[in-house]
Amino acid sequence: MAKVFTSNGTWNNGVFIIRIAVAFYIFKHSLELFDIQILIKFLTEINFPFPVFSAYTAKIIEFVGAILLAVGLFTKFITPLLITVMVGVIYTMSGGDIFNGELPFLFALHFALFFFIGPGKWSLDYLLFDK
Repeated sequence: MAKVFTSNGTWNNGVFIIRIAVAFYIFKHSLELFDIQILIKFLTEINFPFPVFSAYTAKIIEFVGAILLAVGLFTKFITPLLITVMVGVIYTMSGGDIFNGELPFLFALHFALFFFIGPGKWSLDYLLFDK
């Protein structure tokens, strides 16, 4: 019973499962990169600055970021970029309202979590830089 009332987690490698799941879902959203005309049209309609550049930049960050997050490489570098993209999504799609933009807000929270606690022991960051 003493193990229940502690600040320690129950399984330190659980962050691996969460990291893979988040990477999978952001990768799924990044695949819009290959049919980006809809996003460019939307950004143009709402007068977003540099709609073509912004669309490609956001989707490339999501695509590359999902792959890097999945393998746990350069986590402290890619997560702030992914958070920035999610803030942009909340701004453009939900008018800056995090309650209407729940999904990108939750993605941003997960990315912040990985930034603060790291990708865990089952990651290339751990194998290359911490071991």
